[in-house]
Amino acid sequence: MIREGDIRLGMSVEDFESKMFWGADVNNDPGMESHGGSGYDRFFQDYRIVYGGDREKVFIFDDKSILVAITESIEEAKKLILIARATPSNIQKFQSDRALKQEFDRKVERVKMLEERLTAMEEKNRVKKRLIATDTKAPSLKIIREFSQDAIGIIEGQVADDVEVAELKVNGRVISFNDSGHFLHKEYIPTGGKILNFEVIDSAGLNSTAKVKLDREASKSEASILFDELNPTARKTQTNTNAIALVVGISEYLETSVAEFATRDAQLFYDFARFKLGIPKEGIQVLLNEKANEVGFLLGINRWLKRSVRAGTTDVYIFFAGHGLASDDGDKTYLIPYDGAPDFLERTAISRDEIFSEIASVKPKSVTIFLDTCYSGETRGGSRLVAGRPLRIKVSEEPVPPNFTVLTAAGGDQIARPLEEARHGLFSYFLMKGMEGGADINNDNQITAKELHAFVKQNVIQQSGGSQVPELQGDTERVLVQFD
Repeated sequence: MIREGDIRLGMSVEDFESKMFWGADVNNDPGMESHGGSGYDRFFQDYRIVYGGDREKVFIFDDKSILVAITESIEEAKKLILIARATPSNIQKFQSDRALKQEFDRKVERVKMLEERLTAMEEKNRVKKRLIATDTKAPSLKIIREFSQDAIGIIEGQVADDVEVAELKVNGRVISFNDSGHFLHKEYIPTGGKILNFEVIDSAGLNSTAKVKLDREASKSEASILFDELNPTARKTQTNTNAIALVVGISEYLETSVAEFATRDAQLFYDFARFKLGIPKEGIQVLLNEKANEVGFLLGINRWLKRSVRAGTTDVYIFFAGHGLASDDGDKTYLIPYDGAPDFLERTAISRDEIFSEIASVKPKSVTIFLDTCYSGETRGGSRLVAGRPLRIKVSEEPVPPNFTVLTAAGGDQIARPLEEARHGLFSYFLMKGMEGGADINNDNQITAKELHAFVKQNVIQQSGGSQVPELQGDTERVLVQFD
């Protein structure tokens, strides 16, 4: 048993003995099994064999008392000594050579196995060549299904052969198939369809073909322009408790043609008044269609609005979407209420000057008016409000009172058009889109009347081809929207 340190090849017997526990009489009882110690066999071919009583290891010392080998058994130790005596190699070299021989034997086994495998493959190839040489049956090609998805054609099929399928082609191009012969091919199909010629070839050069015609339906969709949905809640703004708004929208008129999307414009502007102008909902009155008749319109201005204003404190906002019309001479412009009759304009409509004068009389802090209307005599849909009336009368520019800001959908002789794709008036859509934040070009978290007009004007001109140009009068530097 080892007492301390490691046993190393090349160490002397004296050094070895200092590291072992020994039995009682190592000279007279070499085995020492009964004592559990270790002993010697001094005279085996001039080599000394030392072993532990528990037979764990056997140590061999040469005739110079140097440890030259460590083995697992006495039999193996004696064998090593006999071989070393019979050859010029010493025991250490023989042990090393034996390890190399074992590795060499393993490699020989590996080569033998590979040679056997190669022989089997060569035999298989010889058989295959004989089969190919006598093969007279063409490979099979079966189309399982064929269909197209938009511009992509999909063909699924199966190929097989008695010997071996060499390749599969479509229109001369090689395509892949799996070990069982299944294939799934995808191909671009132009409008009008495409013919695909499949060919399968076996190892003998025999072939089979199949023709597939895939059709593609012509597109029934038309190109369209998409506009974002309006969202007044997208960015938070500051609340203005000193502001009120009158919102009017008339699509269905009692005495004249429809103003497309005008009611929808007003309904959505109500939320923009709340969430972008910061007006509390109790400070907003909405008049739609029949509620916006002449009496209702005048009551909204003269009774509700004028009574709600606190002089020098209240900010007033008015939004109107509907028909407008100018007098025959173009000197005056009118907003037409639900029951207004264009043929009796002065009697049934409300003049813009009258509205401005009534509001100015109560001295609000500021007045901002958005008018999605025109005075040319044509409607959003292109019809004429008054039959036989001269087309597009030139309207004189009307002044606005101090502290008023007025944004109008179009010039006096232009048409305020709808934006069909968005289902809004063209002016109203980009007015509200600008208030969302699109008009904050310099990113200073506020939108002035000048910035809003510039945004609306640019987009309306683009969408109308220049036939509609929004106008701005009054205080252009007024801040209309203040973001948090």
